[in-house]
Amino acid sequence: MPIAFLGWTTVLLLMVPLLAASGAEPSSDQNAVQVKRVSMPGYVSLVVENRRAYDVTVTLTIHAENAQVTRIVPETATCGGHLQIEAARISVTDPGKPWKWRYSCHWAKGSMYARHEDGTCYNLPFTKGRTYRASQGCNGRWTHRGPDRYAVDFAMPEGTTVCAAREGVVVDLKESSKTGGPDKKHKDESNYVSIAHADGTIGEYHHLKYDGVLVEIGDQVIAGQPIALSGNTGYSTLPHLHFGVYSAIDGSHRQSHRITFAAREGTIAEPLVGKTYTAQ
Repeated sequence: MPIAFLGWTTVLLLMVPLLAASGAEPSSDQNAVQVKRVSMPGYVSLVVENRRAYDVTVTLTIHAENAQVTRIVPETATCGGHLQIEAARISVTDPGKPWKWRYSCHWAKGSMYARHEDGTCYNLPFTKGRTYRASQGCNGRWTHRGPDRYAVDFAMPEGTTVCAAREGVVVDLKESSKTGGPDKKHKDESNYVSIAHADGTIGEYHHLKYDGVLVEIGDQVIAGQPIALSGNTGYSTLPHLHFGVYSAIDGSHRQSHRITFAAREGTIAEPLVGKTYTAQ
């Protein structure tokens, strides 16, 4: 897709349109994606800026009256890490009449072009030789529905070493939360690590301990490498690790991917609730 690297220094806010920026997956930085309104001769340019290291998929919807909207990229597009995209240009149709416009912007972590490598076999996300119980599996009756349908929860004491299930690059993390509980009001309070894989998908490790992340953004990690300590932060009833692999559908929705684990018990295509598994 066409990407414009913009270097204008003067940004003129012509009006105060509606801005509703959000992430489908809570981020440690709710200002990760911003939309700039740039005054140019004869039109206003809308520029999407991704301030984070990872790909984001953005849906920018524009509502206008007596205005012409020229799309530079489609309404939904993926913007690479630390890049800017000129998304649209808006100009008045009839200068003799009033005109107005507004936009809404929603974003999700990851690329809409990611295609999961289904033949990939993942490590169990804990230390070799350790055994833990699957407390919620695919299509679980509590929270593993919709975008989380293929995620897996492993019950483990707080402070357990969490390991990368697949090699990749650390693109996002949070370890500042000290709170959690069995109420949805705690959903955005989970500590986590996000690791981008070679196929564009992102592995998410959630409910980590306060100050329990062992890696930094930009680190290249290998499968089996310690990355964090487990905890009980966020929307969580008991201490556990939530692990899932995701990609974006559009700016408001994402999907999880079915994954296969290599364990001492054999190749696990779908962990069963209540059964224990040992990392090899």
